[in-house]
Amino acid sequence: MFNRLPKKVDELDYFLSENEIIRARCENSGVLTGDDAVKYSVAGPVLRASGVAYDVRRAEPYSIYDRFDFDVAVRNHGDVYDRYLLRLDEIRQSIRILQQALQQIPEKGEIQAGKKQYSARVPAGQAYGRVEGPKGELGFYVVSDGSPNPYRYHIRAPSFINLTALGPMSVGQKIADVVIILGSIDIVLGETDR
Repeated sequence: MFNRLPKKVDELDYFLSENEIIRARCENSGVLTGDDAVKYSVAGPVLRASGVAYDVRRAEPYSIYDRFDFDVAVRNHGDVYDRYLLRLDEIRQSIRILQQALQQIPEKGEIQAGKKQYSARVPAGQAYGRVEGPKGELGFYVVSDGSPNPYRYHIRAPSFINLTALGPMSVGQKIADVVIILGSIDIVLGETDR
């Protein structure tokens, strides 16, 4: 069971990563340097494929991530090919985290089913919380007056933020390359509809 998914990832890697057509189309296409990645505030795989080793789970561990041994996947060319390879690296690191989590599940203990629904009451004031999602940092800014519902809130969606770098990555590229550059950013349209 533990070896099924890693074997499938290795199979995907074997058939795609050295494919001459994929390499010809993706290498040196949509390059985003580390400095530009920081300048445009991109997050997640787009940031790490540009050589910036930043992951919220390592920078400010939350939940139980401090209990897991994993590497922050990084690539250094910042092109479409590196964004693809980085996602393969991240799949492997996620499997590593999951294997550790499965080993740490206690044999006996409480089960979540049947528990009362949790309702958070945010104290009056401002707060910003963030997690590392598959597409990058997902942030929540909340202003509360102490009532059960926040007075104001804003969600920092990584798809929307990462899209800001599409223009600079597309300069000097062919129109057909913009499609693969956009695909390498891996946006969710629902997050970008602001």
